[in-house]
Order: sequence, then C-alpha cells, then structure tokens
Amino acid sequence: MAGVRTKFAVTLFTRLNCSLCDDAKRQLSVLWEKRRFEYTEINVMEPAQERWKRLYEFDTPVMLPGTNHARTIARCGMDWICVDTEHGNIDDGAMHEAVAAIAGCGVSPVVRIAANEGWMVKRALDAGAHGIIVPLLYTAVDAERLVQSAKFPPLGGRGFGSPFPMDKFSNQTAGEYLQQANDALVTIVQIETKEALHNVAAIAAVPGVDVLLIGPFDLGNNIGHPILDGTMHPDLKAAIATIHKAATDAGKRSGIYCTSGEQAREFADHGFHMISVLADMIALPVAFGHALSAARGSLAHSALNMAKGGIGKLTGPYGR
Repeated sequence: MAGVRTKFAVTLFTRLNCSLCDDAKRQLSVLWEKRRFEYTEINVMEPAQERWKRLYEFDTPVMLPGTNHARTIARCGMDWICVDTEHGNIDDGAMHEAVAAIAGCGVSPVVRIAANEGWMVKRALDAGAHGIIVPLLYTAVDAERLVQSAKFPPLGGRGFGSPFPMDKFSNQTAGEYLQQANDALVTIVQIETKEALHNVAAIAAVPGVDVLLIGPFDLGNNIGHPILDGTMHPDLKAAIATIHKAATDAGKRSGIYCTSGEQAREFADHGFHMISVLADMIALPVAFGHALSAARGSLAHSALNMAKGGIGKLTGPYGR
C-alpha cells in the first residue's frame, strides 16, 4: 500500500539523522536508499502490478467486528487483511470501520463481499478497500461483470463520489484517487465451483482480474471431494494445481485460503502469492482452549476436551 507509511518513515529518518555521528548518518543514509522504494511519493497509489513483483504476501481473514480487533490484528505484521463480509459477523458499518483501522496501521484492507453484486463492490471500494475478493464465480462472463463494477470509466461503470477512500491510501485528493484507482485496486476472484474450475483459463484471461484465489473447502464440496477429516483428495489437489497453472499462464497471481502458518509456508514454497495464515475465529478458540487446558493441568481433562472438540486443534492440511 503506497504512501501510507511515508510520513512516519520520513519523520523517523529525520529524527535519527539529527542525533547520530557522521559515520552512523552515512550508514543510515545507505539503508534509507535501499529501503526508500517502499515509501513512494505521498500522493501515489501503488499499481496492483507492482505488488506482484514480491514473491508472496500473507494475510489473515477477520470475521469479527470491532475497530480495536481489526487494529490489533493489523499490528501483527500482516501484508494485508481480508475483512470477511461473506462468512464473517461484519455488516456494512463494521466493514467501513475495519477498513479504516487496518489502513491506518499501514496494512492493506481487502474486503471479501458476499456475492458478485455491483452494489457490494461499490460499498467495499467506496469505503477505501485496496481490493475486493468475490466468491462463487462460475464463468468468464461473471468475471467481466465484476470488473465492470470495480473499475471507473472507461474500463467499467463504477460511480465516483465517495469521500472515504482517499485517506486509506495516502490522503490523496479525489482527483488523484480517480486517476489511479483502476490501476491500483486489486480484483480477486475465488475459484471454488465446479463450473469455475472448468472455465478457469477463460476467467484468468479476463482483463482486470488480478488474482485467482482458491477456496479449498467449497471447491472440494463442489467437485465431490469435501474436506472432512483435514485431508485433501488427490482430485482436489489436482484441481488446485490446475488453478495455479491457469493463473501463471495468464500472467496473473494465485492465492489460497490456509488455516495455519505451516500450510501457508508450504503453498508459498509452491509458488502461490496471496496466502492466508490463520483466521481470527480459528485462532481464538485454539489459543484459549490450549491455555485453559494447560492451566487446568489435567491430561484426562485435556483428552476429554479433545474428544469433544472443545479445543480447536488443527489437523491435516485443512480443517479442525
């Protein structure tokens, strides 16, 4: 996300530079020159294509509402955070507040909307989201309709007039946002239906689609191989590889939903780019369950809780 951290970085550099000896100043200047590509001009939005020069980015889905909740997770060092209005307990007002809190921490807020509806795209982007994730696409026509909703003319039909998105980047003017949004905002389509898998090459080829994001649970359900015990059927693994290849062949990027850091690392090593690490609604019960078990100190009690599913232990590549 370009520009958001620029003022902080310049201030920090100035303060340090005033109090250091000449040798330390020279060293700091060299470091600054190496790092300054991260801190672009204050009114420039980073084009989506520039993000893909990085090997991968990690995120976490936020499913619970609350400004402090979103801000706390944003401060954990994620590259971007998915504000989940599809499956999460987040309404339109809570989405607006989460986007502002996350962006204020120098992290990119990306909103997963509930369906491929133009008004949902508008609400997310008008709140200042740096991108949108759209579930349950089926065809290239669906992807084209999404791009039409996400882009300003002449590339699409998005209406212009929200006063909220500019300060979620670098406090731009409305005109600067209008001129740069089509290139800077990220459009992510979820490939999780049997039809989308069949049409994945055509979907990937749609101009304006930036990322193919795999939802392995729905994808498994829709191709007849649901993830029930934390393991994936070979056909599901093959489908995931097919989607990844389609994205790569089209010059796009691929992403996947994971439920642990270990799974995320594995997919990063296989060339995926936008990878979730852990959702808040998985992390919270797991952390509290393990802490309570340790506090009670009873192996029998722990075993009973595990048998009841009281402690959300992650098993296999996916699932609990």
